Amino acid sequence: MSKRFQLKVILASLANLLVLSYGVYLAGYHFLFFVFFFIPVSLCGWYLGRVSVVCMAILTGVAWCVVDILSNHQYPAEVFRYANTVICFLAFAFIGLLVENLRRSLHQQLEVQQELEKALDEISRSTAETRRLQGQLQVVCAWTKRINIEGRWVALDEFLTSKLNTQITYGVSPEAMQEVLHTVEQAEIPAAG
Repeated sequence: MSKRFQLKVILASLANLLVLSYGVYLAGYHFLFFVFFFIPVSLCGWYLGRVSVVCMAILTGVAWCVVDILSNHQYPAEVFRYANTVICFLAFAFIGLLVENLRRSLHQQLEVQQELEKALDEISRSTAETRRLQGQLQVVCAWTKRINIEGRWVALDEFLTSKLNTQITYGVSPEAMQEVLHTVEQAEIPAAG
């Protein structure tokens, strides 16, 4: 997000806050504008992040308190005015942070969806390649055990890794081990004689 866009969001939020504050001042404390104060905080939460949400919630709480004082709202005790201001700040901050978390969750969901689409695309390509190979007769050299792929003779391990995306490792079969042991025994017999 560019600095210019961030500045626009901040200015829009501040302008919104000033217009709302003036509207509340004109209407007095009889008309409840409380919910409209969520707009600047939500804008900051959606576009700018947590720090801006807290800053805008503080500004919004202060604006609410100033307008409350200027509109001559009478309370039984002055502590109620400041308690209401703190409650407003907490409500504004909560909603702003909730909007910020919602946006972050949506962003993460989109990233996961894109990764899933890539994985499904890879699976689809791999499945198509596997089906294509299964549908063809594979020619294997009787002596070297190499496979003819599109006119090129490749080793079995290369075929498995490049065409079927298979990870392989090497081991020795029991038959091969018996053959090696038998060859070693045969070599030892003349040496013993």
